[in-house]
Amino acid sequence: MLSDTARSEIQALMGRYPQPRSAILPALYVAQREIGWLPTEAMDEIATLFGMEPMEVYAIAGFYNMLYKEPKGRYHIEICTNVPCKLRGADKMAEHLQKRLGVGFGETTEDGQFTLDHMECLGSCATGPMFFVRRSGSDWGRYYEDLTPERIDAILEDLLSGEDWPMERSPAGPYHHDHHPETNFLLARIDKPDSHTIESYLADGGYQTAPKVLAMSPQEVIDEVKKAGVRGRGGAGFPAGVKWGFIPKDLYPRYLVVNADESEPGTFKDRLIIEYDPHELLEGIICTAWAIQAHYAFIYIRGEYMFGAQRLNQAIAEAKARGFLGKHIFGTDFDLEVIVHRGAGAYICGEETALLSSLEGYRGHPRLKPPFPAVAGLYAKPTIVNNVETISHVRHVLEHGADWYRQWGTERSPGFQLICLSGQVKKPGVYEIPYGTTFRELIYDMAGGTVDDRPIKSIIPGGLSMPHILPDKLDIGIDFESLQQAGSLLGSGGVIVICEGENIVPITRRTLGFYREESCGKCSPCREGVGWMEKILKRVEAGQGTLSDLDTMERVTKYIEQQSFCPFGPAAVWGLQSTLRHFRSEFEAYILETNPDQEKPSLPARPIYRPYVGEPLENMLDD
Repeated sequence: MLSDTARSEIQALMGRYPQPRSAILPALYVAQREIGWLPTEAMDEIATLFGMEPMEVYAIAGFYNMLYKEPKGRYHIEICTNVPCKLRGADKMAEHLQKRLGVGFGETTEDGQFTLDHMECLGSCATGPMFFVRRSGSDWGRYYEDLTPERIDAILEDLLSGEDWPMERSPAGPYHHDHHPETNFLLARIDKPDSHTIESYLADGGYQTAPKVLAMSPQEVIDEVKKAGVRGRGGAGFPAGVKWGFIPKDLYPRYLVVNADESEPGTFKDRLIIEYDPHELLEGIICTAWAIQAHYAFIYIRGEYMFGAQRLNQAIAEAKARGFLGKHIFGTDFDLEVIVHRGAGAYICGEETALLSSLEGYRGHPRLKPPFPAVAGLYAKPTIVNNVETISHVRHVLEHGADWYRQWGTERSPGFQLICLSGQVKKPGVYEIPYGTTFRELIYDMAGGTVDDRPIKSIIPGGLSMPHILPDKLDIGIDFESLQQAGSLLGSGGVIVICEGENIVPITRRTLGFYREESCGKCSPCREGVGWMEKILKRVEAGQGTLSDLDTMERVTKYIEQQSFCPFGPAAVWGLQSTLRHFRSEFEAYILETNPDQEKPSLPARPIYRPYVGEPLENMLDD
């Protein structure tokens, strides 16, 4: 089914990677672009090209939701209904879309123009409600944000016009760096015209730090980053310099992998850097690759960030043309190739070992640790995995020095950070602030307070997976240690504000729906347990809950938290555990109001097993 052009493109993609199998996702994208979806025959041809069994290719395609196993309409609309967008009216926009198109979720209009689906978080939480549109048979995809019913109608008309609309969004989206101009570095350039181009970056002093770093010894670079105390911005907060120091001596090749799979609901900071200052990231990659002596760097970017991937590839081409990437960079003997690798819709690939499995051309399943990636990572070689924001900090630390960086923040959380603020606040967006800034300062002094000045009900401080905290914690610092002491975690820096008047039951149910949908299915506590919790919450929301359901959820979430294979399991239930802890009385009141007689739902008939006494097998079961 594949054309000769597609086959040649796939073979060229295979040659880009140290191991050809890594090109399996890009190859599936090529086939989908050409055909519009992935018929079995096309996957069979890809299996032949890669020397794989067809079933392996089917399994990979089936794992990722951006790979179509059946035809879609000309335009595939996926509306985000996750919690941050839900808090800003996404459910009403989803209802309007269904009425306007005359189809439900998972259906295609009779004329074949539109397929409609609901979507998990798209990294656009400050501009919700929003949806993502992909055009069949092309590499075109675009975000449409700040939706209203009128705007939805206009967008649909625009799409039907057939005009080739650009992927770029304009302006760059909500960001705020005027409250702390002294720490205005990561976002300093994104409001300038053509900030993504190399000419703009060079005019502002870009690519002057990398040559200086290349004149240092790798150990000196590691020591400086370690002294600065730069902490990982992907969720765990592990010090970057310490991680780099774990690489075994004299073991090569080594790889750098930049985690741009920004899929945690409430988190959208990396997208700003990728789309509007990609050269800042590339210069950080050069510095980091030199420190760990890696000649390959991979940017694993979530598949939905199509515009971001386009911007990164353009920036890499510009840097190569100047001699900043490729062979003998900056006139030295050091070679560095940077490859952008698109994921295909799997939240679990934000976990570093699942990301590496995906990058190697497998399903995104997490791996047992130890060994840690720094010892045996990509292709079983030493690998450093760092977040986009972490790598971007490296460039500024090495330009100004560790002491400069440590003048902000706290002793154990030094420097400044990007905080994503979403939910029911007047000015959502990305804020560049020093560690230790309080939630009160962020929400009221910087973001102008809450929508309609409503009292705060709860705050999710580090992305949807983190435990809720109550408004009595408004005056604690936004840093790793303070939040841990308050009973939560800073995570990826995604602050979601929920105001009084919101029903905590559907919010909790939607949270569990996300983690059920995104479970990789590797282990039963997560695969079965999270879905079980969602089913209970659906019953509760539908007026069929009982007070005993609350005890069941408290009990089962402990097993999910403690016995899952990877951190996804605990993260999936922390939100539920915290809402049960903080708002149990609200759950109880809802249950007693909607099911006052505490009637339990009827259970389906199940087989009754008898001891075997010699009768035929079919007689051993009674329905």
